[in-house]
This record gives sequence, C-alpha cells and structure tokens, in this order.
Amino acid sequence: MHNKIKRLEELVEKVTGLLSQLEEENSILKQQMELLSSERGKASKKPSGARELEELKAKVKKKLLRICARIEKASELQPGLFEDETDE
Repeated sequence: MHNKIKRLEELVEKVTGLLSQLEEENSILKQQMELLSSERGKASKKPSGARELEELKAKVKKKLLRICARIEKASELQPGLFEDETDE
C-alpha cells in the first residue's frame, strides 16, 4: 500500500513538472500567435510579407506538433494516472 502511494506521489510530481513545462511552452506559443496575427496584417500590405508569414506559420505548426508529441509521450509514460482504479 505504501509503495503504491509513493509511486502515485512520484507520478504526480512528474506530471506536475511536465504540465508546468507545457504551460511555459503554451505562453511562448501564445506570443507567437500574436506575432502571427500582426504579421498577417503586414502581409496584406506587401507581397514579401506573405512569404514571411508562411515561414512563421510553418515554425509555429512545427512547435505545436512537438508539444503534441510531448503530451502524448507524457500520457503514455503515466498509463494509470488518470484512469479509475479501484485497487487498494
């Protein structure tokens, strides 16, 4: 019983760390999305801005894909954490 509680505490600490890291990355992405919005306005004013906008969109998409992969990996590493367990 004690080992299960200790293991659960370890899992919670690990997930908490991962969540804080993901929150930091989320704030960075929010800033990039704001930048993307401003770039979108600039792109409509000049043709070369469209190319810059596409590059920025590609960067943001790549980062989002990496974050999604990290979330999936964290979920796979913690298989029983969010499941309903009746074991005691």
